[in-house]
Amino acid sequence: MANNDTGVLGRGFSLTMRHQRILWWVFAANFVLGGLGASGTARALGSALHHSLAGGKLTNGFDLGMFYELVSQPEVKLFSHSGGVLLFAGLYFLFLLFVTPGIMAVYLEDRRFTTGEFCSAAGAYFWAFVRLALWSLIPFLLVHFLQRLVSELANHIGDRVAWDPAGFVILAAGSIPFLLAFVWVRLWFDLAQVRAVANQDRITRRNAVLTFRIAIRRSWQAYWAYLLIAILTWLVTGIALLLWAHAPARAVPVTFILLEVIMLAHIFARLWQKACITTWYKMNPEPVLASPPRPPMVSSAVEELRIPAADVDAPLVPEIEAAPEPPAPNSGQ
Repeated sequence: MANNDTGVLGRGFSLTMRHQRILWWVFAANFVLGGLGASGTARALGSALHHSLAGGKLTNGFDLGMFYELVSQPEVKLFSHSGGVLLFAGLYFLFLLFVTPGIMAVYLEDRRFTTGEFCSAAGAYFWAFVRLALWSLIPFLLVHFLQRLVSELANHIGDRVAWDPAGFVILAAGSIPFLLAFVWVRLWFDLAQVRAVANQDRITRRNAVLTFRIAIRRSWQAYWAYLLIAILTWLVTGIALLLWAHAPARAVPVTFILLEVIMLAHIFARLWQKACITTWYKMNPEPVLASPPRPPMVSSAVEELRIPAADVDAPLVPEIEAAPEPPAPNSGQ
């Protein structure tokens, strides 16, 4: 079926909005777990702000230098609270990993699931999605390793040339291919998730290989939709961060709303991307192999077995319905 990236993008957006209660449930889980994880750090920073010169400057706006000076003070001990942050971040990751199969099932069937149906779909493919996540570490780490090589090369050249921006220009230009590769790997394994649920395929290694072939040959139109969603998301993030940097610290509600808008934008973008790849998969079904021809019959006995049996309730023919002739008289009597 013919399609284009605009069609995939628009249909994916409509699919996400039709099932937007998934968005709000995921956002609520992020809000609660994020608040619990950041509570220790917030208390440490709150107590230090009342007794620091850096804190006085931060009340009128965000200053990166003053913020670094604040968190480097021994009484703050910002990184001593990282255990709680990592714990709740891990819980949120497990939550997303559990509900993702249910989200894929909802997007594939495009109907409202009951809680039992959603949890059943999530539990049925949970371990398959765990294995897919582990397989995805290989290409993601490879992309990260290559990007680190570019970063080290940029630092090496930047320290040895007279032009100061040389290192930054090399790093920025060299990072673009790896960012594009990161988006493609994300699409690859999103497509593997869709295929696993659609085909009830829990063999993750075979699924990943088959999905790689599909993604590298046919899914470039969906890839442009992924890229556009990523660009829009980072534009929203940049604007929100710019507003946050110029907002005074006393405007706590404004800061809170801007940060939550950033988080909501990223959650919506991931669900939108998953809806786009699900829509693309439904618009471009995998080719179904034709069943092999049936071999010819090699035995007349087998052929006879295929002849339908006669109807036992069929009416008798006229010759059978005629009355039988009486027996001939005995000649001896």
